[in-house]
Amino acid sequence: MSMNTCYPALLGFREVSGQRSSFGGQVRSGVLYRSGTPQFLDYATALRLLRDTSITATVDLRLQHEVEQEGRGPLDELGVGHLTHAIQVGALVSANSAVAPMTGDDPVVATYLRYLDEGPEAVAGAIADIVQLGGAPVLVHCTVGKDRTGVIIAMALAAVGVDHDEIATEYGLLANQVEESMQRLRGMKSYGDAVDLYPPETFAVEPGSIIRFLDAVDHRHGGTREFLLSHGFTHQMLEELEESLLDRTVI
Repeated sequence: MSMNTCYPALLGFREVSGQRSSFGGQVRSGVLYRSGTPQFLDYATALRLLRDTSITATVDLRLQHEVEQEGRGPLDELGVGHLTHAIQVGALVSANSAVAPMTGDDPVVATYLRYLDEGPEAVAGAIADIVQLGGAPVLVHCTVGKDRTGVIIAMALAAVGVDHDEIATEYGLLANQVEESMQRLRGMKSYGDAVDLYPPETFAVEPGSIIRFLDAVDHRHGGTREFLLSHGFTHQMLEELEESLLDRTVI
């Protein structure tokens, strides 16, 4: 589902649902949503979003100073819970910036793996919040809604048995909005012209990137579930994640 035409300021917004699980069933509708930053929403549009989706909380993956500089639009005023897990993006170009150079032969995947290496607790904590919400509708977001958000959504889906190819299909949705989101960064305090440091790969969505990332997680950590178990999850929490995200009535 894509509701972006209804919420034009909320780029990358969509419901994550319908992906088949090897554990049985599929990802249920009305629980997990993803997007870019909500800071550009006006009050009326944000209110309509909440009425349409019943979102009760956001899992905000931005850096602390990024949140402070950019805000979250009218969501505080509307009483939406704010759960924060600052994904570590690497060495920043300045203290007030959220830009870190992305290097290497496969810079997008290298950056995604850095999230796990430099801030594993934030990655696991973001997914743990989905568990703690117990199936209540939640919006996971960063700024563009592709990289940090893409990693958390991909790992949550992999942890409940969704195939990598299906995850890649979801990751690649609304690709046409990524460049618009990236260009919007130029007018934001936390980014500005430093976005020119990003490689061309960052301005597009290549589904193979998330497959290569998940394959690397399998190789390095033994899988997404094993990564989570190594960083604060219990087996019961994994079961609760399945209960929250999977509709097993679908055959």
